[in-house]
Amino acid sequence: KKLLRVKDGVASNVFDIDSTLSSGVFTFKAYTNWMRNFDEQNHFQQTFKVLDADNTEVIRPINKESIEIDIQALGEGGHLLYNIENSVGIIAKNQFGHGIPNAKGYIVNNQGKRVSEFQLNDVGLAKILFIPQKGEDYTLRINYINKEYTAPINNIKTYGLVLQLLPLDDKIRIVLNTNTLTLTNANNNTYQIALHNGNDMILEEFELDSEGKAVITFPKNILFTGTNIFTVFDDKDRPILERLYFNKESLNHEKLSNVLASKVKDSLNVSLDLDNYNLKQSSNLSVSVLPSGTESYKHNNNILSQVYIQPYVKGYVENASRYFNTDNNNTDYELDILMMTQGWSSYNWNDIFTHEPNYPYEFEQGIKVRANINTQEYGTYVIYPFSENSIQIFDILKNENIFNIQTLFPKEGDSLRIGYFKGKNKRIVEKPSLFLQFKPLQFPDLNTSVRAIEHYFTKDHLFVNPDYIGNAWDNSKVTKLDEVVLVVENRRTELEALKEKAFRYNIDIISDVVKNQNKHLYLYLQQLGWRTRISSAGSNLSITNPRIRRGDAVPAVYLDNMLLNSLPDPSSLSPILSLTMNRVEYIEYNLRGLSTGAKTKNEDSRAGYIKIYTDPMANYRGKNYVSTYDFPLRFNSKKSFYTPKYQNYNSDFYHEYGTIAWQPNVTINNNGKVSFKIMDTETQNISLFVEGIVNSNQFVSQEIKIELEN
Repeated sequence: KKLLRVKDGVASNVFDIDSTLSSGVFTFKAYTNWMRNFDEQNHFQQTFKVLDADNTEVIRPINKESIEIDIQALGEGGHLLYNIENSVGIIAKNQFGHGIPNAKGYIVNNQGKRVSEFQLNDVGLAKILFIPQKGEDYTLRINYINKEYTAPINNIKTYGLVLQLLPLDDKIRIVLNTNTLTLTNANNNTYQIALHNGNDMILEEFELDSEGKAVITFPKNILFTGTNIFTVFDDKDRPILERLYFNKESLNHEKLSNVLASKVKDSLNVSLDLDNYNLKQSSNLSVSVLPSGTESYKHNNNILSQVYIQPYVKGYVENASRYFNTDNNNTDYELDILMMTQGWSSYNWNDIFTHEPNYPYEFEQGIKVRANINTQEYGTYVIYPFSENSIQIFDILKNENIFNIQTLFPKEGDSLRIGYFKGKNKRIVEKPSLFLQFKPLQFPDLNTSVRAIEHYFTKDHLFVNPDYIGNAWDNSKVTKLDEVVLVVENRRTELEALKEKAFRYNIDIISDVVKNQNKHLYLYLQQLGWRTRISSAGSNLSITNPRIRRGDAVPAVYLDNMLLNSLPDPSSLSPILSLTMNRVEYIEYNLRGLSTGAKTKNEDSRAGYIKIYTDPMANYRGKNYVSTYDFPLRFNSKKSFYTPKYQNYNSDFYHEYGTIAWQPNVTINNNGKVSFKIMDTETQNISLFVEGIVNSNQFVSQEIKIELEN
């Protein structure tokens, strides 16, 4: 488990697969706490196989004879009706959720007569027209691997409506029909049809004509981008039919072109252009580089299907990315069969109509801390900075016993350090007495009743050469490292080097002699040439530059990179009022009024600046007035992906399972140019699998094949 911070919709990290992860099928899930409020499949989920070539005997492969097949006939819109033409979707899947590809099948009545025939597509779907007769029983049959599988069709209704959706050039036509028995008892009922996408809705009333038919037309220019849901309600507002339709018309699917790959020493420089590029917001691409014959890249979803299809359908969609790889009539037809056979959308109308919205799981932005004050009176609490969080100051009034710390993003090694300055004058330092409550406190479990499409092993997967595979990865360059000992002197050397580079400012490294004197910081600043003064009440500290005789003489004062005196509160320097030199590591300052480069009121003056950096080791020396708390959860820092090295880059194993590179954070420049560098493995045919987002609502999902010269 890892906790990742998402910035601008992007996060990336790495899980190490080592010897502790044995052969088997594993599931990867990525989700936010907020997603747990919904039954819709907003999260990402994918299974994958791990094969330890030295321990293949622990795997029990699935034989073709062990495949179990589930076959269903689903009426378009959700119903099958006797004595009228039905548009029917056929779906056939094995026990792992994979469709049965290209199998032939048919429907027979109870006399064994074939009344309809079909052939499944690559993911086990088909569409037929079928008129069931009252009093007849019907059975689905398919032939697969010299074996016949059957299933009864037992969901045919006597009363009701049926639906057919017909996509035309510029409109969608919805045809609703019923049988004579239903029409006799209809009593001129008024129905409604809703076009919606979970956010917006268009509602239209209709009635059946004397023949029990109604035709409703929707212009394509009013459809939503992506999945559109057509729901039919009866005269009592009960949903009775539902059909999904995917609209590609306004889909922002961008393409990369002008691919160039040039060899430079042992590397490949790759550059591409993004068509129709206009940079308005941040953009990010993830590029997986693999041999073109790879068997490793088997995701069910790409970024387009994950955003526009998966949340709207029940269950998981097999190889949904196939519907966006090409753009032609056949692909559109296959996508429409998917929309039809998925049946009802993922929305539960009963929940919508009968329950008030209830979101028990928070939309999280970092880690929140509720600090309960145990015994202390009013004063100031200081939250000291760590890797991605600046200093925070909380002034607590009398009788207040709680304060909340928001949006913390601690990383590995970060701790929460809190100091306390007692009373009005804030000169008395005490160790804070607090009881902290963290949220989130632990990783939340994602419980979903929908079963994901699973990978599984066949005998073909285990047919490997153990003499070769056992040495597939190159271990010849592995070096055993000695134990690493961190010495404080290393840090001292770094600071000395920093001091030598200083040109337009001064760096004062606090010596051990000064630390041991335990002098107050404001007195030490006087030695450096600054003028400091404490108010008569002893609660405020002011610092001025004596070289400035006219105008604003107040310098910018930083504590661990946070600008303190940008705050309107005149006591904003209180965190350093009682700071003693045993807690300071070094001070960077400038008395000559040169700017640090930041655009703040104080820095633009001629008064200069002071940057105070505390010593992280000070907590372990002498008397400590700072309480340190461990975070129960920390955010994982970005990890680099290390491509494995192989002894042979020309083997079948490498071409099927090898990895060349992964670049998760490829940016696009202002000219729409994408460029990156990878190791040259002398693989002649490589594929770039690109997934990304541009300007928050444009998507890139593309496989680009490159053929290199020998």
